[in-house]
Amino acid sequence: MTEPFHPADAHSRDPSTAGGGVAAASRSGTGARAIVIGAGIAGLTAAWRLQQAGLRVTVLEAADTVGGRMGDRRAGEIAYNSGARLVYPFGRAFNRLIGDLALGDALIPLRNLTARCVTPRGDHLIELMPTLRSLLTPGLPIGERIALIAHAMRMRGQRGRVDPDWAISALDVDPGADRQTLADYIRGEIGPHALASLVEPVFRATRSFNPETLSSLFYRTTVPHLVGEDTVHTLRGGMGLVCETLARQLDVRTGARVASVEHRREADALCVAVTLAGGETFEADHVVCAVEGSLASALVRTPQAAEREMLAEVRYNALGVVHYGFAQPLPALMQFASRDVASRISTFQQMPAAPANGRPLAQIYCQLTPEAVEEAQRLGCTDDLDALVRDELRVRVPDFDRHVVAVANQWIPRKLPVFAPGYGERLRAFWRWQEDAARASERPVVYCGDWTSQALLTGACASGERAARIVLERAQSQAKRTNS
Repeated sequence: MTEPFHPADAHSRDPSTAGGGVAAASRSGTGARAIVIGAGIAGLTAAWRLQQAGLRVTVLEAADTVGGRMGDRRAGEIAYNSGARLVYPFGRAFNRLIGDLALGDALIPLRNLTARCVTPRGDHLIELMPTLRSLLTPGLPIGERIALIAHAMRMRGQRGRVDPDWAISALDVDPGADRQTLADYIRGEIGPHALASLVEPVFRATRSFNPETLSSLFYRTTVPHLVGEDTVHTLRGGMGLVCETLARQLDVRTGARVASVEHRREADALCVAVTLAGGETFEADHVVCAVEGSLASALVRTPQAAEREMLAEVRYNALGVVHYGFAQPLPALMQFASRDVASRISTFQQMPAAPANGRPLAQIYCQLTPEAVEEAQRLGCTDDLDALVRDELRVRVPDFDRHVVAVANQWIPRKLPVFAPGYGERLRAFWRWQEDAARASERPVVYCGDWTSQALLTGACASGERAARIVLERAQSQAKRTNS
């Protein structure tokens, strides 16, 4: 059963234990004024929770559509996602949202997801949610097989101690987790062959990361909730369903690009002026900034030191994908490539046509390796990624040129936040600063998004809920001061 969203948990201040819960607030019965910048899942979740609690909320979105990286796109007859492709079942805030919106029937279970990992030594099966079959991985030494069993048991045993929607929750289990790269952690815990054959291909293929660039936080907070499980979900009607449903119930203004956010004194209270690129200005008691962290620093005028220092640390990886519409039927297939394969493609997927789901053509999905992403940036061909992979596809797919009838190049300049070593400690300090009630009146802007929580849509959702709780606690305090 999904736990409800209610005020009882509002006292919990550590985001790594965020289970939700906010306190209702009002100003003279009409509700305080709040602006949410960004209509992705984080911003829309925050706006929804604030509106539920009685605030007057306006959402400003620079794009012409809502959803951000949790949406759907179409180029002619090719349909694809704007970022997120799967929903993991462990997101408590997201599950609350699904329940509130009565969208439970829209969750489509996908069980026992696997891919064929292509290596120079032959192919092997990779499970996205590991089971005992992982022990059968070819070339895994007996010592690493034993270490893998012990590791899985340790991970499973930590399930109740880490929150998969808050990467920094791993710091409560091991303060050193943030200082160790994922590559070093796996080598030490299991061994180099497990890193090369099991962990590295998954991170390169599903997240476009090399494990030496990340701390171990993401892995150590999500894997405990994946070991022994077998189901993830997609959404009937597309990944944009949740954001579109939320937007229909909120005051959302698309095509509204924010140029600046400035603090202003209004009588004895501090308010915020949000100015659009066209000059229109909105005044609010509270602002939730739910844009990518690397963009937020350009919006907020006169940030405090804690904001400026945190935002300066935010980095994202880029992602390049080429989608092909194919005129002939294709069998379902998903392949990952190991790092030592001479290929620019980390994920190769064939998807049969599904007219009922808005996919009239069979499609081929080709995700670039991290190295090919860097190559595309270096060559300046991010709008023509097809040129990088077509020759390889001609070899893979019979009569490729003859049957390809549509091509869509997708470049996502900010795909996922990079939780590099050291980032988690800084983020934990930033959340403590955001939630410090003693100085709340000095800083009406609250930040949320995957860069503040976890590089998952469920983490972004949880951060939006958490941001709403902060705003509502502040609004409640303001209302008490006004009425006293």
